[in-house]
Amino acid sequence: MHDPRQPRTLRARTLSALVIDSNGFSRTLIGDILRSLDVGDVASARTEDEATTHLAGHACDLVLVSWEEGDALDGLGLCRRLRRGHFDRLRRIPILFVTAALTRQLVIDGRDAGVDEFLAKPISPAAMRQRLEMVIETPRPFVDCAVFIGPCRRRKNPADYHGAMRRAGDQEDTRQTPLVDHDEAMAQTPIRRALAALRDACRDLRNGRPSTLAAALDHSRRAREIAITDNDLALQSALQTFDSYIVVAAPLRQIEANVLSTALGALEQLATLPMDYAEARDSVAAALGKAIKKKLAA
Repeated sequence: MHDPRQPRTLRARTLSALVIDSNGFSRTLIGDILRSLDVGDVASARTEDEATTHLAGHACDLVLVSWEEGDALDGLGLCRRLRRGHFDRLRRIPILFVTAALTRQLVIDGRDAGVDEFLAKPISPAAMRQRLEMVIETPRPFVDCAVFIGPCRRRKNPADYHGAMRRAGDQEDTRQTPLVDHDEAMAQTPIRRALAALRDACRDLRNGRPSTLAAALDHSRRAREIAITDNDLALQSALQTFDSYIVVAAPLRQIEANVLSTALGALEQLATLPMDYAEARDSVAAALGKAIKKKLAA
């Protein structure tokens, strides 16, 4: 059985990955992106128990832990427990931490928990492939001592270091500063600008006011016009699904924050995924449609 931290050329088809995510939609999406990159064996787990059971019986090359605030799954706690496990191979397995809420403090806490690399949502295939190359081709040296177990927290070229101070006694406040400016990231193309405006318009949807619903639907219509111009059928379908949810739920004040966040995240993910990733894009639109249909039927 090979050492998961032994540097080697990335051959995606030979990789075995485990995606751990309590959100079924997000779990499916990450798996689809990995498959679109030709990763040969992609498994998933909803809970820590499912993850540990799978890892006990399968030789995985890496683990992806997806976490958002409010999740039932304790993402960083899971990382810490993996690093402190009894089996050396599981302790050393590369861990990618995936989240939409990537802050400097989360990076610090993640490094202390034994995370190898971080990936911000919405996920681009290029960013995913880069992280795979980092953990497979140039893995961090592994430290196993009384005070810390995990990949070395320093780099020779610290691309993930954000500031002049690095000692424990330094007082710079970096606790909630996002590493990824969501508005800036979504403002690179017309469709991303339209979806950023849609997200902004949805912030007050739960108050049930007709004006807020009208504003959200107007921004959704503008986004759909761009999708039609771009001949983006997957995004058109997802926007129609989004409209069906808010038209029913908003007037009744039954908008659920997690459902709205999932829907907006799906739209933004479609804006990020290139058109030539057709299978992954269709999967995102289909998964969103299925989730919203189930929610409306409840």
